[in-house]
Amino acid sequence: MLKRGIALMLFMGLVAVIGGVYAIGEPASSETQTAPAQEAWQAEFDDICSRSQNAMTFSQQELADLIQRCDVLMPKIEKLDETRKKVYMGRLRMCRGLYAYVLESKENQKK
Repeated sequence: MLKRGIALMLFMGLVAVIGGVYAIGEPASSETQTAPAQEAWQAEFDDICSRSQNAMTFSQQELADLIQRCDVLMPKIEKLDETRKKVYMGRLRMCRGLYAYVLESKENQKK
């Protein structure tokens, strides 16, 4: 029972920390993006990476299009602050890598 209580407290603490990070947001500076620009890249990022679980069902053209969209989005993410750039760039590279791997495997199946 004590272990469950400790685990619950740790979980709640983690939730509070994560919630606090989202509540704080990014620091105000002249280098930060405007809200519409931020929303645009974020929406594109979310759309691209949310499709990764269905990567095997996409046609070769759809996969090529997703890879191209990743390539277009990378420079926008490069302009973010260091922490966010590291997180989002890593996730975007993983999504792109998955799409490229699936595309390559589909191309090899046709040979």
